[in-house]
Order: sequence, then C-alpha cells, then structure tokens
Amino acid sequence: MQEILRNALRNILLALIRTLLRNGMSYGEFDQIARKCFVDVAYDDFTPAGKKQTVSNVAILTGLNRKEVKKMHELDVDQPGVNSKQYNRVIRVLGGWINDPAFLLKDGNPRDLDYEGTGSFSELVKKYSGDMPVAAMQKALSASANIKLTDDNQVRLLSHAYLPSDDPVEKLAILGTDTRQLIETIDFNLTAAEEDLRFQRKASNARVAVAAIPAIKQVLRRRGQAFLEELDLYLSQHESDDDSTREIGIALFYHESEDENQEVEK
Repeated sequence: MQEILRNALRNILLALIRTLLRNGMSYGEFDQIARKCFVDVAYDDFTPAGKKQTVSNVAILTGLNRKEVKKMHELDVDQPGVNSKQYNRVIRVLGGWINDPAFLLKDGNPRDLDYEGTGSFSELVKKYSGDMPVAAMQKALSASANIKLTDDNQVRLLSHAYLPSDDPVEKLAILGTDTRQLIETIDFNLTAAEEDLRFQRKASNARVAVAAIPAIKQVLRRRGQAFLEELDLYLSQHESDDDSTREIGIALFYHESEDENQEVEK
C-alpha cells in the first residue's frame, strides 16, 4: 500500500512541479505549504472520536515535532480565493444565460441583452454572480471571447464554453480547484460503500493514429460541450434557495500522452 501511495504521489508531483517551477515557486515555499496542509488536515479530519485534537496527536500523525505542529497550526496563510470565486461566478452567469427563460428567445436560444433594465445583462450578472460587479463580469467574459457588444449596445453571447483568457493567474486558480475536486472524488471512492460511490470513469486508447487526433478533438469540443450544457440545464432545474444545498461538479477533460510518458506507462 505504501509503495502504491508513493508511486501515486510521484505521478501527481511530476505534473504539478512542472507548473510550480515554471511559475517561480521554490522547494522551500512548497515545503512550508506541504507542512501546513499536513497539520491542517490532521487537525480537521483526524480528530479522535469523542476527544479534542491535540498537538501531540497531530505530531504523531504527521511525523512533525510538537514545536513545528504548533507553528504551522498558528500560521495564517493568505487564501483569498478571488480567482477561483470569479471562475465559479462566470460559469454560473453563463449557465443562467443559457438556461433561464428570462434571458432566452422563444426558440430556447440565448438572446442579445440590453446592458441595463429588466432582463438585461446587468440583471443576469446580479442574479447569478453574487456580488461581482457588472463591469468586472463584462471584462472577464470579453477577455475570454464569450461576449461582445453589438453596434446597438447590446451584449451578445458568442460562446457557451468558458475558456480563461491568457491571464496565467486565472488559469492557475483552475489548476487548484479542478485538481482538488478530482482528487477528493478519488479519495472518497477509496473508502465509500459501493452504493455511495461517486461517478468516475475514463475512456482511453494507447494506439490512436496521430492523423486522427484533430478530428477527435473536434468531436470532443462539439459533443462534450453539448453534454455539459445538458447537464448544466438539469442541475439548474434542481436548484434550491433553502439551506439544504450542496455544490455538485461534473467535469470532462482531454488528455494526450507525450511519447516519453507512454513509455513510462508501458
């Protein structure tokens, strides 16, 4: 079991560290974040039944000394989460525009929206983005080529799929949220009862002709987007304003192995 865990950790870190080094993070900073996370998880998720978590118990669990555990537990790490929140809000606004009858034509397609007024872009943003300013939402959607302003000053939806702009900060925020959700799903399935398992599937083939890859990508863009929009509509139909709610995420992604990775897998 420990050998499998070490191999799993190595695979995760090989992918992650490439991003960390490219963006200037040193090992020292990574090490401090890792120690902080070990301590936080031990405190939050491994408290003895019916007892209060202690520094000594966390030290035993993590292998860190008591002084280091106390230091890490008291360390205030700045985690504003601004970019991940913006990402989620943008997705909600696009989902509202695609699914809410107040912003659709009679044929069910998204209509061009006035900037202000009833059924406007401003109303859409206020309804689905929480407290994000309308101008900030317009900027984010314009940068990602999701919308444009028409000659008569209406806002037109160009693309249903949100792809972050070239801002690396926004893309790195998605690395944190989406990767965490995938790992949490896998971790949940390791210990859950069979009837409680969360859906986790993958289709792959190690011998796909390189010449066929462009066509495969095109099919995925078209059918994958249509599938996600169908799911988005279904989730929207089950929204509730009471306190008994939970966030649900469903993701699709395309992965293509480089030659050296294929050799490692073999």
